[in-house]
Amino acid sequence: MIYTNCESKHIDDGVLYQAFVGAFNAMIENEDYFVEKWQERLESNNLLQRYKAKQFIEIITEYKPIAEFDIGIYFALVEKVSVHAEDRLTINLLDGTEVEFVIE
Repeated sequence: MIYTNCESKHIDDGVLYQAFVGAFNAMIENEDYFVEKWQERLESNNLLQRYKAKQFIEIITEYKPIAEFDIGIYFALVEKVSVHAEDRLTINLLDGTEVEFVIE
């Protein structure tokens, strides 16, 4: 078996923090869209979907745009961050929402 070195590029933590701040603020700016989406899930037969929808609505309606990375909000909302290229990330939220972020 032959092993090769990983070819992935290093992404600085600051870039990941910036991506989350941008994604979160975009959700705040589009609060009506997201709240409506999550309110529909409050009627779901899936208990976990209802719980996450309620939690997400509380967070989005309670907070204002953020200027700095907030680890508490991050862990309440984010499932994973996928790096697709040197300049593009996808933030996957725990409810299945995907938010794309372009690194400048």
